[in-house]
Amino acid sequence: MLLSQNHEDGAILRLRERRDAPAQRILGRLVALNGMHGIIASRLDTSDGGSAWSIGHLITIVHGATRVVGVVCEMTAVNHLWHETETNIAHVKVELSGEISDDENGKPRFFRGIRSYPELGAVAHRIRASDLAAIYAFNGRQGIEIGRLSQEESIPAVVSVHELVTRHFAVIGSTGVGKTTAVSMLLRKCLGQRENLRVLIIDPHNEYKNHFNDNSIVLDSDNLEIPFWMFRFEEMVDIIYAGRKPSAEETDALYDVIRTAKQRFAGGGSAAPAPTSAISALSAIRRPAGGDASGNSSISADTPVPYRVADAMKVIDEWLGLLDKRYAITDLRALKNRFESLARDPRFKFMFGRTLVEDNMARIVSKIFRIPAEDRPVTVLQLAGLPNEVVNSVVSVLARLAFDIALWSGGGYEIAVVCEEAHRYIPNDRTLGFGPTRAAIGRIAKEGRKYGVSLGVVSQRPSELDSTVLSQCSTMFAMRLPNESDKTIIRSALAESSASIVSFLSAIADREAIAFGEALPTPMRMKFEALPRPAVTAKFDEPKAAGQVSRLEISRIVGKLRGESGGDGH
Repeated sequence: MLLSQNHEDGAILRLRERRDAPAQRILGRLVALNGMHGIIASRLDTSDGGSAWSIGHLITIVHGATRVVGVVCEMTAVNHLWHETETNIAHVKVELSGEISDDENGKPRFFRGIRSYPELGAVAHRIRASDLAAIYAFNGRQGIEIGRLSQEESIPAVVSVHELVTRHFAVIGSTGVGKTTAVSMLLRKCLGQRENLRVLIIDPHNEYKNHFNDNSIVLDSDNLEIPFWMFRFEEMVDIIYAGRKPSAEETDALYDVIRTAKQRFAGGGSAAPAPTSAISALSAIRRPAGGDASGNSSISADTPVPYRVADAMKVIDEWLGLLDKRYAITDLRALKNRFESLARDPRFKFMFGRTLVEDNMARIVSKIFRIPAEDRPVTVLQLAGLPNEVVNSVVSVLARLAFDIALWSGGGYEIAVVCEEAHRYIPNDRTLGFGPTRAAIGRIAKEGRKYGVSLGVVSQRPSELDSTVLSQCSTMFAMRLPNESDKTIIRSALAESSASIVSFLSAIADREAIAFGEALPTPMRMKFEALPRPAVTAKFDEPKAAGQVSRLEISRIVGKLRGESGGDGH
C-alpha cells in the first residue's frame, strides 16, 4: 500500500481523535528535568491502577505553543509503596525525543530534538492521535505501509522503499519471533514498487520458499549450477582442502594446475610449460616478457573461464613424470585424488556434474540473477542440502557476482542480497568465517549503494556480526532480543535520545519490532502486518527500457567480469 502526503492527511482526518476534557487528559506534572530526561509526578487512582501509563508509550508535555514529546521508560511508586484505598503517587521517567507545534493551518508538525525545554510544573498529557500521526508522518515523501504502531493501531507504520533498497537494512531478533515473515513481507512490498529490483536470498534453513511461491525460482542441491571454473582461486582452495589451511607448497601447486588447465583449454589443448625447480611458479607467472606456449598468459587461476578436470589430471600426471619436480610427489598425488573424489561425489554435482565443459557463464548468470526477470525477480538459494565445506565458497561467489553484475550493468537494474543467519558469513571475530566471503559481502556493504546492489542482514545474534557491516545498515528492525550483549549493539546504533526503548526489547511480542533509521521518519515501536497465505500474486509489467537487460548485454557483462578478473590474483 503506497502512502503519499495526501493519503496521510486523509488518514489523519479519519483518525479517532481523543475528545476527552482537558482535565481528563492530564497525566501529571513535570517535577524534574535534565537534557535528556524528565520526571513526571502522577496521581494513580486505585480504580485504574495507573493504566494511563505504559512503558514505551509516548506522552506530551505542554510548553507554550509547543508540546514536548517523551517516551515512557521507567515508572516508580513514591517510597515504593502502594495503597489499596488511597490515591498513589508515581514518578514516571520519560526520555525526551522531540517537539510538536501547529502550523498556520493548525496542522501538527513534529521536529526531532528539543529547541526549548518546558519549565517545572508543566502539564503532561496523553498524546493526541493527530500528534501521534504527525510524529510518524513522512511529510511529503512516499512510503509503504508495513504494519501498525503498537501504541495506536489506527496509525500505519510506514517506510521509504527507496531508502530501504538503495541503502542496506538489518532485521535482528531471536529464533521464532517472526524474522522470516517480516523480511518476506518487506521484500514483497519493495518488489511491488521497484520493477527493476532483483532479490537473491541466501537461505541456510530452507524457510523462504513458501513465501515466494508465485514470483521466485528456488535453487537447491538438485538444480543449482555453478561450474567449478567460476570459483576464484581462494574459493577453490577452501573446497579442495576442505577448510583446512594448506601449506604454501600445496597452494602453489593448486594455483599452477588450475592456471595451466585454463590456459590449455583456452588454447585449444596446447600445453603450458611445467614449472621447474629453477624458477618458481609465481615468478614464472609474473615475469614481464615472454609468456607461455598457449599464448594465454593473461589467464590466471582467478579468471572465470572454463577448464576440464581431465586437463587438470593430465597436467598433474605430466608433472609427476618429470625428473626435476617443482612440487612434492605426495602433494601432487593428494591433489589429484582430491580432484577425482570431488568430481565423483554426487553432493558436488552442481559444480562437477556436467560431462561436457562449455562456456555457459552467461546462461548461469542470467538464471541466478533473473536477467530478464520473467515475472520471477526473486531467487531463493537453499543451502541446507549443499555440502558444508562448500557453503562459504558458494556465498562468496554469488555475493561477488552480485556486486560485479550491478556494476557492469550500468544501473540497468538493482540487486538486493539478503543474508539469513548473516553471522555465519560475516562474524565479528575475524579469526572465524571465510575471508573471501567476508570480503565480498563487506564490499557490498561499503560500496554497493553506488552501483545499485544492497544488502539485507538477518541474524539472531547481532553481537556476533561484523560491526563494520552492521554499521553500514542504515535501517534496522530490532525484534525480541533477550541477550544483553545483543541489546547493547542495538543501543549503540540508536540516537542517544531514543536509547531507552531498547530496554524492553526482551519483552515485545512476536512480529513486533523497534524500527529506526533512514527509511523511517522517526524510531517507532510497531507490529509487522501478517504475510498473506497463500501469498498474493504479484504481477509485473514488461521491463521498461531502463530495466531491460538483453542476452547481448549479459554477454557484455560477462566480458567485463572476465576482463576485471583477468589479472594475476595469486
